[in-house]
Amino acid sequence: MSENQSRTRPGAEPMIQQQPPDHAFTAFHQMKRPSYVRYAETFLHNRDDAEEAVDSTFEHLYRCWDKVLSSDNSDGYAWTIMRNKVTDHARARNRRPLLLDDEAFNTVALRDAVDPFGQITESLALMRAMRLLTERQLDVMVMTYLHGLKAAEVADALGVTSATVRSTVRHAARRLRSILGPDRTMEGRR
Repeated sequence: MSENQSRTRPGAEPMIQQQPPDHAFTAFHQMKRPSYVRYAETFLHNRDDAEEAVDSTFEHLYRCWDKVLSSDNSDGYAWTIMRNKVTDHARARNRRPLLLDDEAFNTVALRDAVDPFGQITESLALMRAMRLLTERQLDVMVMTYLHGLKAAEVADALGVTSATVRSTVRHAARRLRSILGPDRTMEGRR
């Protein structure tokens, strides 16, 4: 048996051989994990599930780290893998992926509302309308308005420029206004 061959019984999963730590991967993991978990938790509604999906993302990224580094946009490449893992994780648990209805009850606008019941109705309509956005628009709006991140932070997570984030927000807001009607705003821009 050659050194490169796996020493496992037929049908068994080969063990991933322990490699020396890649400092670039370690730094990437430390920088990205908190925002990935926060994003995943928004859609999975459970911290443990979010961490499991993100851990699966980083295991995948570690296995193909050379490919990530050689891509034109490693942040964007990693984000796409994470987003797909979150969607797969939701489906595996028989949940509808990327459902934001529960977030309608966690908005700043609701906490500050004079009419909480009216605000819940508005927030639910907004969250349902957000399902009709493109993937990038949805990601940008969730990170900007639900997580309160600045354009530069969103840009860093997605691997795009701040100008792209601002443009995406404008287009998404325009799309939401067309869906909701001109009198309904995005919770006072919060």
